Amino acid sequence: MWKEGSILKSKSAAISNAPLPQYLAVRRRFGIPLFVAVIALSLFGLVMLYSASYYTAEYKYDDAFYYVKKQAVAFAIAVAVMIGLSRVPLKWVRKCQIPLLVVSFVLMGLVFIPALGVESYGARRWLHMGFFSMQPSEIAKFAFVLSVACYADRYGLDTFRKILPPLGIGAAFCVLLLLEPNMSVTMIMLGLVLLTLYAGGAKGKYFALLAVPIVVAVPVLVAIEPYRLQRLLAFVDPWASPKGEGYQLIQSYYALGSGGWFGVGFLHSRQKYMFLPFAESDFIFSVIGEEWGLVGAVAVMALILFVVYSGYRIASASSNRFAALLAYGITSVIALQSLLNVAVVTGCVPPTGVPLPFVSFGGSSLVCFASGVGVLLSIDRINAAAHIIH
Repeated sequence: MWKEGSILKSKSAAISNAPLPQYLAVRRRFGIPLFVAVIALSLFGLVMLYSASYYTAEYKYDDAFYYVKKQAVAFAIAVAVMIGLSRVPLKWVRKCQIPLLVVSFVLMGLVFIPALGVESYGARRWLHMGFFSMQPSEIAKFAFVLSVACYADRYGLDTFRKILPPLGIGAAFCVLLLLEPNMSVTMIMLGLVLLTLYAGGAKGKYFALLAVPIVVAVPVLVAIEPYRLQRLLAFVDPWASPKGEGYQLIQSYYALGSGGWFGVGFLHSRQKYMFLPFAESDFIFSVIGEEWGLVGAVAVMALILFVVYSGYRIASASSNRFAALLAYGITSVIALQSLLNVAVVTGCVPPTGVPLPFVSFGGSSLVCFASGVGVLLSIDRINAAAHIIH
């Protein structure tokens, strides 16, 4: 049953403890508009991927559609997986907890093997799987959410001893991410740890205890890796190193600033001509702002916010604790990563690489996020089929 202090303890939770039914009512569906919004974001991402990447793709691979074709294949797989998971019973999803957790740890360990791990810009974040590459951390985020939902539903999180296992899993993932190194996903994982514990009913005094090591760890992590300090300095004043660490953020500013209210027009971005690094992935939002202006950028953000809103509504509508916590965790992954991406490209936080969900180039990212949405659709279907007892 629901635990005291859980932020997901809603009307539906109280309903689950109600006496015999007096009348029945069918719950409202949130999954259908969520599905439409995700498809719209993904298709728009394909369009913007072509605009942001065709010059670089032509230059590097002699194929202007190089990135688009790879993403289109991933999109087709993502839609199939999303629809398939929307029909899967939650008890089957629950049974995947341990296998998915083990697979995540194994895959994240394999990136450190030279023959399998792909090193790029001094980091080992990718795993070469023959005819495709994948980023194991994309799976790890959702594996963590599923494990916490299962654990919190069975044991609760009302004592400090009970929150230690989720903390241990989250800490293990964070250590592997820092070894890659991958500071951006580490920040997302840390946010997920705190949010899922809070949603599961962990007491406020426990967060005060957790704040101490976190506050101590941040300056230590910055100090032990010189590039992190350089990025922090570039965030404070990017023009102090316009050809170094500050270059990417300055180019993002140029893109967003030149977009104005309504943009320079589709396909007319200038920063994508190899001025803005990773224009097709981590900084695709900058190209959107340049070509579609503030109005277009806000529209994309509004669509992402709608996806997040729908996910949280599905969570709050669930009378099942496991389903509610799982929906909350999946939606939090989407929310945290979207927030971090937009914050980076607009200069609100120090530069770090993280794709914009459903929009940026990245097949493993798209399929993983679509899988998460598929589970949300399954939970919504169960919610809608259930009868509310009054």
